[in-house]
Amino acid sequence: MSNKLISCVVVSRNRKEDLIDCIKSLKKSNYRNLEIIVLDNGSDRPISVWFKKRFSAVTLITSQNNLGAAGGRNLALKSTQGDFILFMDDDAIADQKMISSLVKVLEDKKSAGIVQPIIYDKDRTGFLEGAGHDISLTTGRIKAWGAKEIDLGQYNFLREIPLAGCIWMVKRKIIEKIGGYDERYFIPYEDSDFSFRARKAGFKIFCVPDAKAWHTGRKTKFANFLVEWIGITSVERAFRISRNKLIYMSKHAPNENFLVFLFFFQPIYLMVHSIIIILSLRFDVLVKYWQGVLEGLYLALLIRTNLYGSK
Repeated sequence: MSNKLISCVVVSRNRKEDLIDCIKSLKKSNYRNLEIIVLDNGSDRPISVWFKKRFSAVTLITSQNNLGAAGGRNLALKSTQGDFILFMDDDAIADQKMISSLVKVLEDKKSAGIVQPIIYDKDRTGFLEGAGHDISLTTGRIKAWGAKEIDLGQYNFLREIPLAGCIWMVKRKIIEKIGGYDERYFIPYEDSDFSFRARKAGFKIFCVPDAKAWHTGRKTKFANFLVEWIGITSVERAFRISRNKLIYMSKHAPNENFLVFLFFFQPIYLMVHSIIIILSLRFDVLVKYWQGVLEGLYLALLIRTNLYGSK
């Protein structure tokens, strides 16, 4: 078994019980050469109040402000020493063999730069939540393998995937080559963006069947199932999703694809999503959704004209 140091990075905010379960699962790993780094991302009640008494060997970093998933992970990265970095959501738990299985693939396959486990739904026995995903650079639609599927063994083989998310391990040399997270996203799309840049730099991404993890799928019950169906589970998420899709597409879609997306698919999304939100009578969500679209369009223009930096 490899003896490389693995840095486990967990960004957490206001999820005490989930975080405890997550850290416990990492400490049960059969891969022993680990350092665990937790970033308190502006929790209302600071994690430091209780954390050190329970996990004295875990490094705790505190941010007074919520930096989002992207900013929080970048801050935590500065304290990592490992050859490989594991990013893990705080409401996820790892199988005992997950880390060793991921490490083995990263070492055996020289072309591999990122690996992720098969992710199961923590609250629905026998259901999958993720086995890799992709985002069309024409339509902007997300294809998520495994999402809400019954586990019939359909992904029990090593598979190259376009994008990883939620729980994944990366070689440090990739971060050194392409940089960390793009903090413009805050959350979501930050994992997808990192994966895309890694693949563009020549590294492959794999979903490892022997590596297993569990993650909370549906975190909150929103006011209307149709609004949830389009991926909106909070007022703030309405803003983030509509905004960040435009940022992602403006960064990565080829010119002709981006024009088709911007002038054909984006207006369709805008019309259909607006109608769904109006029918739900959630006008607070509608306002945030439109704010996200308008800011996303503005930032997309800046990105396309190289006035908003790059990563």
